[in-house]
Amino acid sequence: MSKLILIRHAKSDWSGNVNDLQRGLNKRGYNSCRVISKELKKRINKPNLFLISPALRAKLTYENIFLNWDDKDNNLFVEEDLYHASIEQIEKKLASKVLGFSTVVIIGHNPILNLLMYELTTKGHNKLPTNLVTCGVVVIEYSKNNFKTPVFTNGEVVDYFFPRMYM
Repeated sequence: MSKLILIRHAKSDWSGNVNDLQRGLNKRGYNSCRVISKELKKRINKPNLFLISPALRAKLTYENIFLNWDDKDNNLFVEEDLYHASIEQIEKKLASKVLGFSTVVIIGHNPILNLLMYELTTKGHNKLPTNLVTCGVVVIEYSKNNFKTPVFTNGEVVDYFFPRMYM
């Protein structure tokens, strides 16, 4: 069974005068990453593919959640398309990257993640939020696909959690 994990970047730091791509995380964002890392370890096996937005806050979210999982060989791709991408662009990216992997993580932004979590699933919509909060996690399972075919519309939402549930 394959899993797709959608994670919205952690809370960003608006204190500096930097462009949107260069905004880092604030203190709450770093704390949220620690909480989510701990909770993810309880729920999933170590992911074997990461598709990350080029925004600094997305990269820092990845580093602070996953780099302490003792895996030096992460398949990490910083994907320009994940910054202001369309659903079609992300689906094409998935089709070209995920074949053969079992657990894939996408770290990106709203509003596209809000749309994507519904587009990629047919079951479990009652577990989805109307707005994916910062550092919120949606776990989607594909029991029939197993990432052997590039079709991602038959997923089932099996989990949704976010930092404030544990803080």
